[in-house]
This record gives sequence, C-alpha cells and structure tokens, in this order.
Amino acid sequence: MIMQIKIYKEPELRDPYMVTGLPGIGYVAKLSVDYLIKELKAELFEELYSSSFPPYVLIKKDGTVELLKNEFYYWKDIKSKNDLIIFTGNTQAISPEGQYEISNEVLNRAEKFKVRKLFATAAYVTGRYLEKPRVYGAATEPELVEELKKYDVLPMDAGSISGTNGLLFGLAKLRRIQSVCLLSETPGYMTPSGRVLADAKAVQALLEVLSKMLDIKIDMKPLEQEAKMAEDFVQKMEELERRWVEEMRKSVSPPPKDIYL
Repeated sequence: MIMQIKIYKEPELRDPYMVTGLPGIGYVAKLSVDYLIKELKAELFEELYSSSFPPYVLIKKDGTVELLKNEFYYWKDIKSKNDLIIFTGNTQAISPEGQYEISNEVLNRAEKFKVRKLFATAAYVTGRYLEKPRVYGAATEPELVEELKKYDVLPMDAGSISGTNGLLFGLAKLRRIQSVCLLSETPGYMTPSGRVLADAKAVQALLEVLSKMLDIKIDMKPLEQEAKMAEDFVQKMEELERRWVEEMRKSVSPPPKDIYL
C-alpha cells in the first residue's frame, strides 16, 4: 500500500484529547466530528492519502477535483483544560489491511502528541425510528465504563464495532491509550434513490454527550433544525412503507383450497 502525507503545520498541544469519526451508517460519526470542527473553528494540520482508499475522485461544485483523504484538525482554547485533535475524512479504507494501516497511523499521532484520551464515534443501528436516540458506549477499561454511566451512556455488553471507527478504539488499548467509543442510535434508513439517510438527530444526541465529556460548549441550534428536517423525512418514509405493505397484502390472492403443501 502507498501512503502520502501532507503536513500543513506542527501544532504545540497541551494535554490533548482526540476525537475520531469517519463516514459510516447514517453518517453519524462523520457529521458529529464535522460539526465539531465547524463550531470550534478547528484548524487543519495534516492530510493522509492512501492507495487503500476507494479508486475514484470527487468533483466539487466549482468543477475542480478532490482526492479521497483523511484529515487531522486541532483546536486550542485558553478556557479549556485540554486541547483537541479531531480526525475525520471523506472515506474509509476499503480493505482490512488498509483500515489497520490508517488506524495505526492515527494512533501514531496520538502517541506523538501524548493524547490523554481518545473518543471514537460510531452508529448503533436499530432498524427503527426513535423519538430520542440513546447513546451507547464501550471503553478500554472498566473504570471508563463506569465513567460513561455518569453521562447517561448505556454500556454495551455484546456485539461488535466495524470499520476504522471501531478499530481505532480497539487498537488504542494495545498502546495503553485510554479510549471510549460513543455510538448513537440510528435506524440506518435509506432514501428512495438508495442513498443512506444522514441522521442529524443521532448526531445531536451524540454531540450532547461528547460536549459534556469534553467540557466544551457547542451551539446546537443549527443542528436541531437539520434534525427536525430529517425527522419529517423519516416519518414520510415510514408512512409510504406502511401504505406499500398494505397494497401488497391486498394484491396477494389466497392459495386455492384444494392445494396441499
């Protein structure tokens, strides 16, 4: 595999935390960290390009090309006890080898900057709509699991967390980096055209917990508006699905009585 690194800046950070989130189901992780970057006005300091990313490029609105990449941002604030590193990107690696490679590169940065705690974000797929999504969590150590409970995070006791979002959290344990993974409930719905529905409501639930754990303030009003639009769309989809099921039931004829199975 080939990897290229583009460094814009070498920030000096004070006892930083790290938050990670790449595209996944409902874009919960990706949208959460993107919103965090936007609200905090975090600065880009490094980009990763890898041959393990999908083999295509993106065309932007102005007609120019954008490569698939992963990015590191940083945020410093004298009012905060800890600086912040945010890792995100517009893709995940498509092979297991690539996902391990990227995860280890991210954790190399965590060791370099002496990250005190890593917060991985992900989606918890329910398959059904929820009025108020809950946030589940797992941690690298039992005491961190107990800490999660203080923020009304529901501890996971089974299952798995796939992709780079999960690997980052798991591999951090091998390097003795304290880490928690926060997973916000999402139905995992798709639009009629087959696109995954971006779940702003799940993002809002996750950010409410994460901001408390990081002890930072985030303006949620713009996100609340997006969540309301997403909620209306989901309700319309459920109504269409219900009508479709009813029509299918009406169109199915009962089998003849003289046929035995």
